[in-house]
Amino acid sequence: MRFIISRDVLESSLNIVSKAVTNKTPIAVLTGIKFDLTEEGLNLTGSDTDLSISTFIPVETNTSQNITVFSTGSCVLNAKYITEIVKKIDSDRIELELIDSTLVKITDQKSNFSLNSINVADFPFIDFNFDKNVIVMKGDLLKQVISQTIFATSIKETRPILTGVNFKIDGNVLEAVATDTYRLAKKKVVLGDSAYVNVTIPNKSLSEVSKIISGNEEVTINFFDKKVLFKVGDTIVSTRVINGVYPDTTRLIPENFDYKLTTLTTDIVSAVDRASLLSTDGNNIVKLSMNLDKIELSSRSQEIGSVVEKISNYDYKGNKLDISFSAQYIQDAIKAIGSNEVELSFTSEMKPFIIKNKEDNTVVQLVLPVRTYQ
Repeated sequence: MRFIISRDVLESSLNIVSKAVTNKTPIAVLTGIKFDLTEEGLNLTGSDTDLSISTFIPVETNTSQNITVFSTGSCVLNAKYITEIVKKIDSDRIELELIDSTLVKITDQKSNFSLNSINVADFPFIDFNFDKNVIVMKGDLLKQVISQTIFATSIKETRPILTGVNFKIDGNVLEAVATDTYRLAKKKVVLGDSAYVNVTIPNKSLSEVSKIISGNEEVTINFFDKKVLFKVGDTIVSTRVINGVYPDTTRLIPENFDYKLTTLTTDIVSAVDRASLLSTDGNNIVKLSMNLDKIELSSRSQEIGSVVEKISNYDYKGNKLDISFSAQYIQDAIKAIGSNEVELSFTSEMKPFIIKNKEDNTVVQLVLPVRTYQ
């Protein structure tokens, strides 16, 4: 294997596939990136077996010559070192040559590196092939689905199923749901394709898919029993699905509300942020006090002091209500809504409340209140 390649193009592709590589593994080959060079171009693959990413660099792109191929072949190079070498080489184009299947020389006019190759035969086989049962989504829409749900996944491995986002497709309607039992995020989307799917995808995998999406390009998604494939341009992400049945969350969202607060997003996010400054508990608990005359956010600490924040621009319907919650949870939920104005609807001081965009019913955020003794 021997070829000359654009440094910038190679660096960009290495950065993509290295997201699937981990150094926390006793299996040496999984610390590497696989190079497969053909006459058509270079395919790079990284994997930790749960998440695999493959990206293809064609020999030519439009009028640009990406690669000059002298001889084809395959090798596996340590992801950390090859990425750093390519990043720091001071040249527009670099040459890579495999010597005796064990050593790769990486050179330009000034630098000459020799990097040991890991046995390519040990690299796991990863099936990136799509079947006919695919759906296609616009990149910005999929990115929105991920951003409006992923933050509500659990970070605790005690219930693995909650560390992912549940994708349920019934006909042409996709419903994505995430919950850590203290909050819930749900997004509905009408698709152009029909399918019947119910899988839970790890939050790490979805995060990497979102990072790869750069604009409004089409994303092809293929759901299998044990994996999901995402194709974005010349990059394919393969992720396992989490085993288990996702809990039924349909009954968690209240349908009737006795109290409603509508206010500006910037006003409430800023007020919650300031009100939580003096909170000493780990969850930054703040209290929201509402009536027709005033809306206040407050927190109190015997060791530090107290703070009261007033919201001036609001519309409130209902009697007096005091409710406490995690400042971080409500800030995450409101920011995910992505609107200038938000509507908070309540049933009582100890029942879950929801946060919505009045102009968009496709996304719902739910937060559980916290009992306090202020």
